[in-house]
Amino acid sequence: MRKTGPHNGQGRKHPHPEVKSSPWVSSRARRVFDCGLAGTALLLLLPVVALCWIAVRCTSSGPVFFKQRRMGSNGREFELYKFRSMRWQRTFTGPSHTVHNDLRITPVGRLLRRYKLDELPQFWNVLKGDMSLVGPRPKLPQHEMLHMPYRPGLTGQATLAFRHEERMLMEVPGHDVVGFYEAVVKPIKAELDIRYMERATFVNDVSVLARTLVRCLHCSVDARRELRELMWKHAPEHLGRLAPPRFAIPATTTLRPQTFVPELTDEFAGDMDDAA
Repeated sequence: MRKTGPHNGQGRKHPHPEVKSSPWVSSRARRVFDCGLAGTALLLLLPVVALCWIAVRCTSSGPVFFKQRRMGSNGREFELYKFRSMRWQRTFTGPSHTVHNDLRITPVGRLLRRYKLDELPQFWNVLKGDMSLVGPRPKLPQHEMLHMPYRPGLTGQATLAFRHEERMLMEVPGHDVVGFYEAVVKPIKAELDIRYMERATFVNDVSVLARTLVRCLHCSVDARRELRELMWKHAPEHLGRLAPPRFAIPATTTLRPQTFVPELTDEFAGDMDDAA
């Protein structure tokens, strides 16, 4: 596998990869497509956006929108928008990342996150030219390891592959979650996104958007199987780091819900996403 991150499995540093893209990615036609679809989506979803705004405003104190500086194309920073899904704090004192059953997430915020409704304001980022509909998810400036010549996206190949990332990472022993994320998940995500952008076409973008819509509506998935398939293809040497399958659990056993398992999304590693 081509190295796409700053570290390999043994922690040795690699130079930043050469990032290329297909002609479609930087074309005027793609920009017209992005603006047309994002504008249409905002108009059609305006009642949903209004309901989300009212729900956030009426159920918790603080601003309705969460804003954060992210890294865009060619190193240009921009302000990303989301509906706030966590309790607002002037001074943040909690963990630097969200966790499974995190008490900071509001009931409305949990619903918004489940169906990705908190991401709807990012259609405005697309119209402004900060983002495209399809591309790598935008990172915080201090965590962006690739100098991307293209705009980050609302969704992308890595976003789809790790749509149920929290459940996937519950298959990793708790003491190894952070190390596993750095050594396995981040390089696989970079590999998927870079390869997609090198081969992106109009048809591929439409396919990714359609699959994203289906996945947002369909939440049932075998996370362990999906994680193992990704690792077999991209990082087979790390398969032994997964926890043993949970088979043959006695019927009398009461399973308690797991709490405080890191929800290592693309905003992990101190990104403080929605933590304000």
